[in-house]
Amino acid sequence: MKSTKSLLLLIILVASLALLMAYLVAKKNAENKLQSSIEVQLLQIVNELEITLERHSYLPSLLSNDSDIRKFLRTPKATDKYAQRQESINLSLELTNNISGTTSIFLMNPVGEVVSSSNWAEKESFIKQDFSSWPYFKQASQNALGRHFTSQSGDGERYYFFARSVQFNNKVIGVIAAQVPLSAIASNWISEIDFVVTDNNGSAFLSSNKKLESLGNDGINLKYEGFQVIQLFNKKHQMLSKRMELANWDVRVLSEYSIAQKEISRNVLISSIVIFLISALTGLLLKIQNQRKEFRQRARLNLENKVRERTKALKRSQEDLIQAAKMAALGQLSTGITHEINNPLTAIRAYADNAGQFLKKDRLDMVESNLHEITKLTESMAAITGQLKSFARKSKGDLTSVNINDAIVNAISIINSKIVSSGTNINYGKTVVGKTRTVLADEIWLSQILVNLISNAISATNNNLERNIWINITEITVDSILQYCIEIRDNGPGIEESNLHRIFEPFFTTKPTTKGLGLGLSISFNLAKDMNGSLDARNHEKGGALFTLCLPSTQAVNKQ
Repeated sequence: MKSTKSLLLLIILVASLALLMAYLVAKKNAENKLQSSIEVQLLQIVNELEITLERHSYLPSLLSNDSDIRKFLRTPKATDKYAQRQESINLSLELTNNISGTTSIFLMNPVGEVVSSSNWAEKESFIKQDFSSWPYFKQASQNALGRHFTSQSGDGERYYFFARSVQFNNKVIGVIAAQVPLSAIASNWISEIDFVVTDNNGSAFLSSNKKLESLGNDGINLKYEGFQVIQLFNKKHQMLSKRMELANWDVRVLSEYSIAQKEISRNVLISSIVIFLISALTGLLLKIQNQRKEFRQRARLNLENKVRERTKALKRSQEDLIQAAKMAALGQLSTGITHEINNPLTAIRAYADNAGQFLKKDRLDMVESNLHEITKLTESMAAITGQLKSFARKSKGDLTSVNINDAIVNAISIINSKIVSSGTNINYGKTVVGKTRTVLADEIWLSQILVNLISNAISATNNNLERNIWINITEITVDSILQYCIEIRDNGPGIEESNLHRIFEPFFTTKPTTKGLGLGLSISFNLAKDMNGSLDARNHEKGGALFTLCLPSTQAVNKQ
């Protein structure tokens, strides 16, 4: 009886520890998933800001070399030609401003007076205004690219200025500047991501929510750049920041912690159900075994009593034997039930029994080992019920030995939902049996490249009734070094010949601007290069595009 109680207590203890472990794992996975989502969102916003700014930085440099502008700046002010050329430059700047999407483009003389502007026809025209005190004018006058940000203005808009000097015979004869609005950035992201941007003084000037502009007044450490948990609007949030060195801005992304808490609760609930079922089945097994043991003891006592009580009636003896046969049948039934129980459950019972024995002997190290094995088996059972597992790593770009086949399979698994929903057939002949192909690469980078190439291939087959993608592994030798190449081919329309030489350029894309920025292939090309490999594209002779990613094999590198 005491042994049964001890075993029940041990089952409860093991179940409690397993539940605690499930909670810790679920908490870690949910927090990692939340942080990975925040990192991606932060990178998107920073990229959007940098792209918006750099998209217009070339304008002053381009216009500063305009011969008409140089002639105008050298024309004496009190002449008819000056007025004619001023009108021509005004119209030219107005046209350029409308095409480029800037707010205004204006030209200043060497002392900072505006002599021509794209808003020449407006009531608030810049012409004749003095901008000599503005930082961008001073920077440009010293032959540098002038930059300046204004967080407040009369119209409530935030602007970023770029400026370049106009020179003649190595002498500054004027400065031309472009005014870039930033309000469009907030409108692009306001419905998707909670973010706030602060200037070099810590003042918030751009956010998805006006309430976020009070971050600095809530006792939150804005100088800390890593992940931090904050209390905001009576809710718990995860926050991450990133420094934009070029503009001296800090960008912060926030996400409610309740997202992670919901996932934790869901996973813990699934784990609790699995642990409860395992515990109940284990208890049932122990109960059946105890019944068998008690029956044998009673049967033995009954038989002994029958021998001592020879005077009792044969009928009663027969009834006892019949009863014994019934209980023996029950024992055979319990054996059948035991045989049907899942192997992990049998292993868990064995580990639990061993842990109990080791616990009596004060062998805590072996108890810990058995409990660890129970935890692993519990996780295996949980996996059967559909519990999801988490892999973000932040890669630091370390090159290690990576199995090509595993990398391809993992990439396919990551976008499996897209493959299934699009009805695309993935034709992949796995690595030859008995031959392991490994390359020197960063596992996360390689996965990123493969996911991008396969996703692009799926998109390329949008208009096909039957959508096919072929993945193949080949070998080449470059400069006496063995390389493994992953070929990804689709049955789409292929790449226009005029675009082949530009396919890996940054911001080049044949998709609508709402579908992408044209950075995927450029990033993949540079990641391959950073791993001492290559990525190229061509049209296959049977139709469709063919992308080939080549990386040095681990065997070749080890021989050097």
